[in-house]
Amino acid sequence: MMIAKPCTTMRGIVIGVYSWERPIKIDLTKTAQCLKERGYTVKKLIPGMMLILEMDGYETSVYPSGKIIIKLLDDANKGREMATVVYDCAGVLEVVS
Repeated sequence: MMIAKPCTTMRGIVIGVYSWERPIKIDLTKTAQCLKERGYTVKKLIPGMMLILEMDGYETSVYPSGKIIIKLLDDANKGREMATVVYDCAGVLEVVS
């Protein structure tokens, strides 16, 4: 299950994922490589902690727990679309969709 909601402290959208089937754990290094191959710009990768990338003109932070914060975005549907790309690269899309 994917939930997108406004994040007032970061001025953007925060997306969280939940699954009854298995714990969500994202390999940030693998995910960063996949996103690079799809044409997104990886700004910073701290394995096991955080991935920061540029997606569709928005700074996007991805965490191993599956949480994604898209700064300055105010459209939850656009946030879900962007998160779907990240979760696909992370290999967890089938679990969270």
